[in-house]
Amino acid sequence: MKKVQKLNRESLFRFFNYINFIKKYNYNINEIVGIKDNEKYILYIQKKLIRIYRGSLKSSPLLCSFLSLEDAIFYSFEIEKSVINKVDIQSFIETKVYEEAGVDETEEYEIKYKIIDKLKDDKYVIIETIIVPTSKIDQKFSYILKETGYIDYISFPAFAYKALYEEEIIKKGNDLFIVLLYDKIFLTFYSDGDLIAMTTLSGGLDKIYESLAELKIKDYDLELFKKLITKKGLSIGKYSTNELVVLDKLKRSFSKIGNYIEREINKVKEKYDINDIERVFITSEYGEIEGISDFLGSILDINVNTFEFYEKYNLDRLPIDPFLFLAMLETHYAYKYNNQTFNFSKYLRKPTFFYRPSGVIILILTFLTILLSIYPLYLFIKGKIFENKNFYLNKKISFLVKENAKLTLNLRELNNKTKLLNTKIDSIKKDIFYVQSFIKDVYKFKYSYLPKSQELVDITYLMNKNKVYAKIIEYKNGLYTIKVFAYKETNIPDLVKDLTDNGFAVDFDKIKYISGKYNSVLRIKE
Repeated sequence: MKKVQKLNRESLFRFFNYINFIKKYNYNINEIVGIKDNEKYILYIQKKLIRIYRGSLKSSPLLCSFLSLEDAIFYSFEIEKSVINKVDIQSFIETKVYEEAGVDETEEYEIKYKIIDKLKDDKYVIIETIIVPTSKIDQKFSYILKETGYIDYISFPAFAYKALYEEEIIKKGNDLFIVLLYDKIFLTFYSDGDLIAMTTLSGGLDKIYESLAELKIKDYDLELFKKLITKKGLSIGKYSTNELVVLDKLKRSFSKIGNYIEREINKVKEKYDINDIERVFITSEYGEIEGISDFLGSILDINVNTFEFYEKYNLDRLPIDPFLFLAMLETHYAYKYNNQTFNFSKYLRKPTFFYRPSGVIILILTFLTILLSIYPLYLFIKGKIFENKNFYLNKKISFLVKENAKLTLNLRELNNKTKLLNTKIDSIKKDIFYVQSFIKDVYKFKYSYLPKSQELVDITYLMNKNKVYAKIIEYKNGLYTIKVFAYKETNIPDLVKDLTDNGFAVDFDKIKYISGKYNSVLRIKE
């Protein structure tokens, strides 16, 4: 019985290996490896378990990491709902970012955005945008890419909180996630499992650090400060009598932070269609602050929790960064539901061999080879059957008659093969003739239309320079007719001037402002 069970397991293993072989990607969405510098952990989704990962990064588990809050530029703006349906929202947001967010126009960025329809004024929506330079992504994760060549998912904390609801770690509600950084405080508001607002407050743990410096504590520095707030923090039982002055300073400093947060909560309640904030989750860049949940809860009169969302998964009490855990959860959610909207990775895993162009070609050639072999194989089998029948029917015929029959059969087979080969040769000749004709046509097209191609390159360059975009380009009898649009009134006149300065004869229709864009038709003589 045990032997039968073993055989069944081995059969299932071989079957699933075969299934993985024909899958487009060879990853396992239920195992996620998270990486932060030298720390590597693996999350087993079905077991709800976190372990230290010591295997190869280039393997079946999904591979992820995360961007820190300091890596990003934040930009938000309101827009009428009616406008969204009239514009290409992706292009519109990118234009707004480059024009108004104060980014370097020579730099390339990964831009992710969330349209939030939760304002009390239901005529408008807010678009929250996260902007990260691609050079920073390349630099930050180069040590991973050097080993694997890919990262399946790069997470950002503000978007990653959604995975907590989707993986049912916390129930949906009106929540506030707070991250205390050294020089700022980052607030992220969620309602019913969806992001509704992001806010950054200037001044963070640096203010508390400076306040404690006034006490002239012996050997006081940033490292001692980190230990103080994470080991003792706001818990009175951790302090001796002569240390209570430190606790008093901390309480006054954190009371100010609590008041700032309360003001931001009230602003959100006034602006957005939510009644109240039900829960607060708080952490710092140095880790969990001892006693802050009870202290801040008493100020805000709200249930305050830490960021230890992984508590049920982390049976070994591993020192995993909560944002890395969030990244692992979000990666599973994104791949489970095929939603890559907030994935900052440009370097995704390549498909399995037979889904790559080279693999497809080999697969087609193999299929054609098998297909072309079917009929000759059929003839071969049929001939063998006939030969056997003939052998038994002609047992008593003399040796010479038998030899003659065999030679006749062989000659017939050779003639058939000769005909097949001649047919293939004729087909190949036709293919060669077609390829030669195609090459001549391509050569003729390339050198006949080179001047026009250069003109188009010049015109396109000047259009891009002046941020003018083409809808339709037509060429007839030496005249280019181009329907164009721009987002600024001066862009099209500037383009006409540049074209004229560069030797083009230009005529254009009256510029019309329609649906937020300036439209016209340019006519450029060759």
